[in-house]
Amino acid sequence: MHLGAREGYNPVMNIKSAWILTALACAAAAVLLVSCETTRGVTLGRVLAAEAGQKSPENPPAKPPQGDKKGLEVISTPDRAEVWIDGELKGLTPLLVEDITKGSHRVLLRKRGYYGVEAWVEVKADYVLYQANLPQITGFLQLAVTPSDSLVTVGGTRASGGLLELPIGEHPVVVRAFGYKDYRGTATIMEKAMTFLTVTLEPAPFEITVLTVPKPAVNPDNPGLLGVLEVSFSVSGPGTGRVAVVDGKSAVVFSQELPPFESWDQSFSWDLRGSSGAPLPDGEYLLQIVARGDGADLDSRRETAVRIDRTLKVAARSVWSGSSGLMYAPVAEVLPPGDFQLSVLGGATVVNSLYRAPIQLGARIGLGNAVELDVSGGLIPSSVAIPFVAGIAARWNILSPHGQYGTGSAIEAKASLQFNPAASSVLLTDTFANFTGISLGMPFQITLGTLNLLASVGATASLWHPYGQTDPAPVIWLYLRVGLMLDLGQVTAGVSASTRTEPLPGGVSFLGSPVPFQAGVEVHWLIPNTRFVLSGMAAGEYEGSANYYFYGGGGLGFLY
Repeated sequence: MHLGAREGYNPVMNIKSAWILTALACAAAAVLLVSCETTRGVTLGRVLAAEAGQKSPENPPAKPPQGDKKGLEVISTPDRAEVWIDGELKGLTPLLVEDITKGSHRVLLRKRGYYGVEAWVEVKADYVLYQANLPQITGFLQLAVTPSDSLVTVGGTRASGGLLELPIGEHPVVVRAFGYKDYRGTATIMEKAMTFLTVTLEPAPFEITVLTVPKPAVNPDNPGLLGVLEVSFSVSGPGTGRVAVVDGKSAVVFSQELPPFESWDQSFSWDLRGSSGAPLPDGEYLLQIVARGDGADLDSRRETAVRIDRTLKVAARSVWSGSSGLMYAPVAEVLPPGDFQLSVLGGATVVNSLYRAPIQLGARIGLGNAVELDVSGGLIPSSVAIPFVAGIAARWNILSPHGQYGTGSAIEAKASLQFNPAASSVLLTDTFANFTGISLGMPFQITLGTLNLLASVGATASLWHPYGQTDPAPVIWLYLRVGLMLDLGQVTAGVSASTRTEPLPGGVSFLGSPVPFQAGVEVHWLIPNTRFVLSGMAAGEYEGSANYYFYGGGGLGFLY
């Protein structure tokens, strides 16, 4: 059930969102097709050559072919049965007994809870297979329960009253019915014997047994389900109740009747507005559930503290270059404690017989104390190799805007690896602008309402340099990242770019040949009434008007 009406859920906005999704899908498809025709010069060839050039000149030695099986192989259903051959324990199934002589052998299979199986097996050839099914030893349970519509589980499996055939041994029995006390007991089943069990449940006094608020602090300005307070509670039986929210002055700012209770588990969401529909200010509130069982004289009450906090920003972000933000420019903001995002984003370009399809999986986790942890990993399948990339970044927010306008900044540390398993060496291309090494940077973010200007300068230390020498030689260079992000809540769009210097201290000039830069455009759409995000993107690497290549694609994410 949902308490209060969120303006973002009206039909007109849903129609607009559908148009946005359609446009996003068409744009992603168009970009992917255009990427096949918008590659020029030697940039793509140089990238593929760098990856292909790291392949080992010699093919790895092939594994020696496996020889034919020899001996007696014993397989049973179920497996892990004891295998006794001529009175000697050989092991557990499945088992290949290689040191066996030709002739007749007495094979016995035994397993606790099953009847043993014994047979004479003739070993005439170099390889013989023996298979057997072990019958289970069972008994019977005659179960009678009141009320008859109770939920019954025996040994963790849903069951019904009446006669049940069960394996021998002890089986936990749980009987539940709404409005009654639970029964929990054990039934002992013996071989080919009948066990009788009669259960009559006792009526349970009405009470609210559990009240849970997974995220007690919420920003109502976050889009969709990210801006509502989700509450769940349990009751012991049928009844009615209401929810009330009290502010710091003990005034009831919101209240509403709950539907009649017809099952144990109840849930609702609150849009953080008052009873009049007006937004409530930031602060601490007390949420109360008051309920009374059918025929009861006293109320049952549970309450918990909740908080409205408009500084808790939760929105879809890319983790393309190892840290969250736009594809090539990090944000200064961090996720609130306990919030997380999972996402996958990928694209492809095809030119004649050459193809390249980078894909990145990312995870963002709010750790608290203004710290966010970003973890990423991906592949770059192409016509020459399949390198992988991995990274971990921690960002500490040191300045946040107050309201819709202001400045934010953060300190970010990152470690990354780009590796080509086929060549057993570090990948020297830089598709994700997240080259192998350790980086330290400072993202800046200027927020002007829905518009955000992003900039970041960071230093990377590594034993390698993009497209540089393969001989280990510690180097340090700078990354410059900029971006323009439009954050409309349910839809986020942006354009970003990244470039780097040559190794310091010699090369401090950005955008100078032969240093290329990466750029990307992206759109993220939070599907209404869900926590899923659809994404579209187009990106590329550029060295000038005569040398560049594009790729396009999309992805899917989940926010909580």
